[in-house]
Amino acid sequence: MKPDWFKCKLKLKGNTVGSTNTDFCDLPNTSEEAYLVGLWCADGYHRTSSIGISNTDLDLIAQFRAWFTKNFACDRLKLRIYPADGIKRKRQAYHLYVNSRSLLRRFMVLKRDPSLSPNLLPAYLAGRFDGDGSVRKDFRADCRILYTTVQEANLDLRLMKSVGMDGARIYHYKSARTFCLYVPRGQTAKFLSLIYPYSVRLQKSVFVPRRDLVTH
Repeated sequence: MKPDWFKCKLKLKGNTVGSTNTDFCDLPNTSEEAYLVGLWCADGYHRTSSIGISNTDLDLIAQFRAWFTKNFACDRLKLRIYPADGIKRKRQAYHLYVNSRSLLRRFMVLKRDPSLSPNLLPAYLAGRFDGDGSVRKDFRADCRILYTTVQEANLDLRLMKSVGMDGARIYHYKSARTFCLYVPRGQTAKFLSLIYPYSVRLQKSVFVPRRDLVTH
């Protein structure tokens, strides 16, 4: 049985939205969509013709659900629940997706080259941070985003520098087989303040943004 929060309550926009003929070639054109692209690049799921998100955080799942229900008929949404087993999976996980080749193609293009307009970059980076990022509990240092390939890390390093994070660097942790995009201590508050308006994780935390650190 689907949980109450999964029930579709939103209406489709327009006459053709949700159609199998929609190509999504104009994505992303809103901060919401840019955030979802970043979140999907971090925690996304895809198969031959399906695309979605896998996560233990219901608030992150809800971001995709809200957008999906604006763009697809409710009966096209698929949800799988993986109960915690105390060993491999310590928290219940959710897997939300739709079957859409056109949406998958567009997201794959953006993953290879996230060329976004400057006003959408903070939202995209917020999605990346919410999916694979971390920061010290006092929000002053150790701000980083993890990647499995150096190509993806380099793409986001370029975007970081374009929004003023000149000190951002990439480190390779060979033992963990990961690449880390690291924001230096002196720019951590600025970066977090920049992505705060879009970051679900930061808005649930006790972090207070410094507006004076962000230039638009």
